[in-house]
Order: sequence, then structure tokens, then C-alpha cells
Amino acid sequence: MLKVFSILGIVGGLLCCTGDLFLDLKGRGNQKLGKTKNIESNWEKMSYWRFGLSMLLALFGDALVAFGLYSLCAQLYSAGHQIFAFVTFSLGLLGVTGGVFVHGCCCIQAVVYKAVKEKSNLETADFVLDKFFQQIMPAFAVAYISLLSVSVCMIICSLCGFLNVPKWFALCNSLVFMIFGLTLRKINPVLFQDLPGIIMPSFGLSMIGLMGLINLL
Repeated sequence: MLKVFSILGIVGGLLCCTGDLFLDLKGRGNQKLGKTKNIESNWEKMSYWRFGLSMLLALFGDALVAFGLYSLCAQLYSAGHQIFAFVTFSLGLLGVTGGVFVHGCCCIQAVVYKAVKEKSNLETADFVLDKFFQQIMPAFAVAYISLLSVSVCMIICSLCGFLNVPKWFALCNSLVFMIFGLTLRKINPVLFQDLPGIIMPSFGLSMIGLMGLINLL
């Protein structure tokens, strides 16, 4: 059963990647707008259904990632690392649950901007979104940090040999993948404006299930 859960975790991460594409694949000519540069100019060109589908994929994707997390932590528990398994599962469960919240807020932001811009102007949309983010940022930050903390647990697990996975697997997680994507974007902002940076953290989520599966093989 744990193998099945691990595979579901891999699938969940890939679903999250797909959801990211519908939200963040904005195309050429996109510009950062607004006081805090949280507004993407190409949101105006994107269909509303893309944001709704993106949230739906994130909902199911994060739910499946939780299965992979459970499998990984169950294996850590069986291997005698009970406290580490509990910490990893607690952080991961908060992070995966928060992942739906984080992704949903990003989609809602795009919908609000697009709708307000149709009836008003950029200044009004910027004001509304600024107030929106002021209220959600504490929960947003807790969810995001919790999710990335699982990456730290995966690195420790790989390097310390808690499970039977190669040590280089310490590079296969959301934190490292996110840094890789951001680095590519800094090197060439035009070429890497969308891919691969936008899907890297979600692709790292699939590594939770893969790590558990490798240990079981």
C-alpha cells in the first residue's frame, strides 16, 4: 500500500506542476505592475477558466502529495526515526494544506485584477490587491515556509542515511529546485521568464513520493 501512496504522491506533484502552468504560463511581453510588482500585465489576456482549473488541479494535486508524504514518514517511523518522522509529517501536512491556500490566493489575485481592470483602472486594482495581500501574508508565509521545511527534512534524510536512497537525492526537493529555477531566471529573464522556474517547487513535491518509492524498491 505504501508503494501505491508513493506513486500517488508523484502524480500529485505533477498535477501541481500542471496547475502552475495554467496560472503562470503568461507568454511574451509580460510586465510586473503595481506598487509591489505583484501584478502581471498578461493576466488581462488570459481566460478566466484557466485560473479556476489551476485551483482545481492544485486541490487534487496537493491531496495526492499528502499520500506520498504519509508513505515517506511511515517508512521513516518504521526505520526507527519516530521523532524525525513526526516532525516531517507535521510540517508537511501543514505545508501541503497551505499549498492549496497559497495557490488559491495567487489565482484569486489574478481573477480580481482581471475583473477590476475591466470595470476600472490599474490604480484601483493595485489598491484592492494590496489590501488583499496585507491580510493573507501571515498565513501565506507560514504555509510556504512549512512546505519548504519539508525539503530540509528530505535533505537531512538523504545525507544522514535515514532511508535507503542515494545521497545525491538531497538535491531533489522543492527548495533546491526553486533556487535552480530562480537562478536561471536571473541569468536570462527573457528566456526563462516562465519555464522552468514556475513549476520547479511543485516538481519538487513529486520528489517526496519518489523518495519513498525508491526506498521501497
